[in-house]
Amino acid sequence: MSKPDDYEAAATEAGLGKRLAVHRRYRPVPLAMQAWLGGAALAIGMAVGVGVGTWWPLAVAVVVAIAAGIAYGRLVPVQGLQAVLVYEEGLLLADEAGPGRIVHWDDVRATEYVPESYRDERLGAGQTRTTRTYERGTIWVPGAPIDLQHVRRMARLFEEIDDRIIPAIQVDLEEALHTEGSVQFDEGGLVVTPAGLVHNPRYGEGGEFPWSQVRSVKAPSHGELEIKVTNGPPIRLRLMNARAVVEFIEELRSAAGSGQP
Repeated sequence: MSKPDDYEAAATEAGLGKRLAVHRRYRPVPLAMQAWLGGAALAIGMAVGVGVGTWWPLAVAVVVAIAAGIAYGRLVPVQGLQAVLVYEEGLLLADEAGPGRIVHWDDVRATEYVPESYRDERLGAGQTRTTRTYERGTIWVPGAPIDLQHVRRMARLFEEIDDRIIPAIQVDLEEALHTEGSVQFDEGGLVVTPAGLVHNPRYGEGGEFPWSQVRSVKAPSHGELEIKVTNGPPIRLRLMNARAVVEFIEELRSAAGSGQP
C-alpha cells in the first residue's frame, strides 16, 4: 500500500495546494450481516443470561455485536480506491497502489448525488424484505465520469465540490445569457431570460412568469430545483448543478427588483 507521503508529493507536484479534507472509503455492512450479528448476540446473551441467572451477558453481547459491525465498517477496502482527498485546487483519488487520478476544479462540469434509501418488498404470508440502496455520487469530468460509492461523509464531499465549482458555473451562465439572450434548462423545459422565466413542461400547462411573480427559488436537495410562482403550481425540475442555477436566478431577481438592467 502506498504511503500518505506519496499522496502529498503527488498533490504538491500537481499544484493542488493545501489539503482541506479526507473522505475515506469503507466496507459496507450488509443488512443481512447486521441481522445475523444482532440475532447471534441476542441468542448468545440470552443463553448465557439464563445460565448465570442475570441479564448483564445479554447487554455485553449486544455491545460486542455493535462494536463488531462498526469495526468491520471501518476496514478500508483491500483493493481500489482508498480515499478522496480534497485540496484547495482540486481532488486526489488515492488508490491502493498509489496516488491515483487528480482532478482540478476547472475540469469538473457537474456533480450528481443520490442519498441512501430503503425499500420494503412484500414477500407474502406477512413477510417483508428490506432492500438498501447505498448513497452514490458521480463527478462529471471530461472523458469518463467518476462514480463513487461507500465513501464516508459523501454528502459533505459533494457539498465541498459544489462550493468550489459554483462560481465558475455562474460565470458561464451569465455569459450565455448575455450572448444568447436566454438560458435553457431541462432541454428547454425552463428558460431564463432577463425579464423572467418561461416554463415549458412536457405535460400540463406552463407559462411565462416575470420576476415580480417569482416568489422563491431553492434547491431542496442535491439535483433538485423548486421555483414557487404567483397563481401557479411550483415548478420542480431534476437538474444538475441546481445550487448554481438557484444563485444565478436569484441574482437576476435581485437585479430586477433593484431596477438594475
